[in-house]
Amino acid sequence: MNFIKAKFIVHFIPAIVIGLVMLIISYTASWNEYYEYMQNNLNGTPLKNTTSKILSYLYKGSRAFHLIQIVIYNFLAIRFILKARKQMNNLFSNLDKYQLKYFYIANISFIICMSVPGVFVTILGRKPINTDIISYLVLCSLFTLLYIILAIVGLKQIPAKINISSKEDKTENKISLSNIEADFDLNEIHQNLMNYFDKKKPWLQPDLNIWDVSKNIGSNRTYVSKVINEEIGCNFNQFVNGYRIEEAKKLLTKTPLIPISEISELSGFGSVNSFIRIFKASELCTPNQYRM
Repeated sequence: MNFIKAKFIVHFIPAIVIGLVMLIISYTASWNEYYEYMQNNLNGTPLKNTTSKILSYLYKGSRAFHLIQIVIYNFLAIRFILKARKQMNNLFSNLDKYQLKYFYIANISFIICMSVPGVFVTILGRKPINTDIISYLVLCSLFTLLYIILAIVGLKQIPAKINISSKEDKTENKISLSNIEADFDLNEIHQNLMNYFDKKKPWLQPDLNIWDVSKNIGSNRTYVSKVINEEIGCNFNQFVNGYRIEEAKKLLTKTPLIPISEISELSGFGSVNSFIRIFKASELCTPNQYRM
């Protein structure tokens, strides 16, 4: 189930059902019954009529349900973001080009912070604005600040300019092989992949992605990703950067006078910072320390 479907089930369907029930009861209620219900919401006056009590229970129940929705929505949204981050590692060799350093942290923090005014509004209910001006001012300021932060992060984000044809997606979805045929094909793809990387050195391209690799070895993204994940034991990003690290180690040893920035470029990394970070994670030392 994707995020849009989950959001529709969690948010829109219950909201529509509760809204319709309240609309029907409000329409059938008399003016005095509805007025009694609204006075209870705004001023806390007692409820005497059955219809007014039903409307009040529905309203309070919808507020409680909204709090539950906030929790579920946050869980699904964060889960979706983390899943997307994992998928990015299986698609691109240079993630710095497509995402900011703190992009995921900013988005998750924004989602969590957005739930704060949501909870605040739900608890506050239908209290008149003139009775609690400070609370509403804080609420509006918080919303404004959050949207400004999201706008800044969004404007700095660089979109991935990858066009995936519907034909490729349909082909990948319709592929169905027996176990023997699948094993044979995966072994062949594995061999073709290793030969391609050994002979053509595609990792020297900073913007290398899994679609380019699949096209050059005559396969598709699903199979190439399966080979890298299950047979080689890593994701696409780690696989490509492993070759880049080995290339960088050779250059660091053979050419001690070349600057680190040039080593990074000659090894296929998208930036010096990315090179140093990935090299340190792999070799437990910086490129300069390795050179010494």
